[in-house]
Amino acid sequence: MNQPTVVSLTPAVFHLPEAVNQVSRTYGKAPIVPRGPAFAPLLAKAREGITKAVSAPDHEAILLTGSGSTAMAAVLGSCLTPKDRLLVVRNGAYGDRLLEFANTLGQPVIDLETPYGERPDLARIEELCAYGRVEAITMVYGGTSTCTLNPVPEVGEIAKRYRKKFLVDGVSALFVEPMDLSGWGISAVMGSCNKGLHSHPNLTTALVRKDLLADMERIAPRAPSLELYKLWKAQKGGSHPYTIDPMSICQVNAALDFLESIGGVAGRHAIYQERCALLRAGYERLGLTIARWPDMPLISIGTALHIPSGTTYGTMADRLATEITDGYTFEIYSAQGKLSDKLFRIFHMGEYPIGVYEVFLKALARVV
Repeated sequence: MNQPTVVSLTPAVFHLPEAVNQVSRTYGKAPIVPRGPAFAPLLAKAREGITKAVSAPDHEAILLTGSGSTAMAAVLGSCLTPKDRLLVVRNGAYGDRLLEFANTLGQPVIDLETPYGERPDLARIEELCAYGRVEAITMVYGGTSTCTLNPVPEVGEIAKRYRKKFLVDGVSALFVEPMDLSGWGISAVMGSCNKGLHSHPNLTTALVRKDLLADMERIAPRAPSLELYKLWKAQKGGSHPYTIDPMSICQVNAALDFLESIGGVAGRHAIYQERCALLRAGYERLGLTIARWPDMPLISIGTALHIPSGTTYGTMADRLATEITDGYTFEIYSAQGKLSDKLFRIFHMGEYPIGVYEVFLKALARVV
């Protein structure tokens, strides 16, 4: 009996472009030595490709070994002085993580917490900035715990008006959601080479505005091996101060080339929006309720849904993962943190054809 194709409907991207997978199959025939002559141009291509892909000429891309959480720690630990008062705007699980990391670093924090999914209080943010209570703001753009987009452009306007550092978690938004880093006043963005870029999660990226990088020469880093200024200086010269995997950089370059071939961020956003339209209409036909909050647009990569009465998340997840539908099984995702008993989440990331999602709706109809 043929094994079913397992489709990941989670926010980690496993089904990657063929060009990225091809790197893994062929790299061993011509490996690149991290201190050898082929490394510098490989690194430069990736860094330049990232800034070009997200239209961020005022920012520098810095590559790091690790995941999106690595980029979060690197930005918080490198871009702030120990005395900078940081406004943490949080309304989801990854805002909670920003607060956790800031507290671990011993950063002075003002915690602006709102219930999961609810729109942050922009008037309060402006008040804190206007009265000089903070030097920096951090928040998440694409909140995967609620599948909503935070008002980063509006908060960026406040940050620009009062000349505050604005550190944005773009891990689940970069390369998928259109972002105007300079126009939105973003000083640094925490990214990922997996999620929106569709490469492996071995590497991550941070993009730091050039004027902040100049200031960071005088900021002592507090996250060992994640010192963004030190990494940037080395990478600008074609090297890296710690071990980094050249094969992973090759995969990032392959993913960037593929992204460009489909029309860049705009092209990927259009593909994801097509999936949104198909799936969200299907959920409503099945009688499921999409989790929504006032004035909070939905993200392009997935949807949070209320757990239907008469079943549990565990029952649905187990059946979707074990019952074969047209040759496929499906892995879905529980909700996080304070919403875990109310919602479940379905993400539509990776290089799956649109027909796979039609099969998924058929499978979902059997289990809700």
